[in-house]
Amino acid sequence: MSRLLDRFVSYRIMNKLHKSLTDWQVCSPSYLEVPSDSEPSFVLRLVEELSLSFPLICKTRVAHGSLSHEMALIFSEAGLDDVHPPCVLQSFVNHGAVLHKVFVVGDKHFCVERPSLKNFLPGPCDRKTIFFNSQQVSKPESSSDLNALDEQMPLLPMPSSEALAALVQELRSQLDMALFGVDIIVNIHTHTMTVIDLNVFPGYEGVPQFFSSLLDHIKTLLDSGSSMTSSV
Repeated sequence: MSRLLDRFVSYRIMNKLHKSLTDWQVCSPSYLEVPSDSEPSFVLRLVEELSLSFPLICKTRVAHGSLSHEMALIFSEAGLDDVHPPCVLQSFVNHGAVLHKVFVVGDKHFCVERPSLKNFLPGPCDRKTIFFNSQQVSKPESSSDLNALDEQMPLLPMPSSEALAALVQELRSQLDMALFGVDIIVNIHTHTMTVIDLNVFPGYEGVPQFFSSLLDHIKTLLDSGSSMTSSV
């Protein structure tokens, strides 16, 4: 569980998914870890060395608690002054303002569609940094300027059920957890399923049959424990 509380650790896991899921088009955006006390000049050098593209999403290193939802969208080198280490910087991927939140409950998973950030022109620009709360932007009923697309575009394909199942199975194995969440977007250009975050304590709002699924999982654990006890 502690691994998902640290985005430095969880993003390393995300970064390797394309290697373990070679049969599926699954990836995660390029990113960098910004240690404590990093100066803007040092951060800029890392951005250039790793060829990260603007805009960049800045997220706190700690992935739990109210502050973990406070994020920033950085559009240029000048905006790196707004970075508050320790944090991660992740290349922003245009995804048509649609977020797919996957909720894992034992051996079941559910995918719920939520609003997300609109598309932005790739590359640096003189736009000021946008600070936002990811929970507010992605609430089911969210209606914000950050959600509103500036252009019309065709509907993006949903993540395939087979790819989702493979992803969840891989993460279950790597995390050794039965209750967690995954944030997924679909790249508007490549239609690649892109994992952008992992959540250790997701809110299961809007998840159908959550309580019955949780009870089923608890019953499975209890039955498994009883079987092990009786076999001793």
